[in-house]
Amino acid sequence: MSSQTTDKLPGLRTDRVRMLVLMTKNPSVSREEFERHWFEKHSQLILSQGIVKKNLLKYEQLHVNENARILLQQLNVPLIDCDGAVIFETESYEKFFETFNDPEFKAIIEPDEEHFLDPSKTRVIPLDFLAFIDK
Repeated sequence: MSSQTTDKLPGLRTDRVRMLVLMTKNPSVSREEFERHWFEKHSQLILSQGIVKKNLLKYEQLHVNENARILLQQLNVPLIDCDGAVIFETESYEKFFETFNDPEFKAIIEPDEEHFLDPSKTRVIPLDFLAFIDK
């Protein structure tokens, strides 16, 4: 590989980290209730927290597209069993942990999550990342 090609490869970001959280809805709520509550109420609770405003650089909800999921199932594509995901981006894992261990955050967010999520099925993936395309 030429040095010219190597010079164009991105490096691992050291100024930011991400957490990907895979979520499954609470079985006692419908898909519509889950989507509506997560989008309308839970997002506003997250955004209202001072610690979130201080520490988070990005908060993205990723809603599963049911039509695409059905088409992929028909193609026998293996799928992860979850109903949505969240991406949180911070400057460091320490800022992430500070945010989610904040007493006020925990007191407000965790009870709300129990309303629409199945916490026993939540999975978290800590991610360092490289951006190959970043428009």
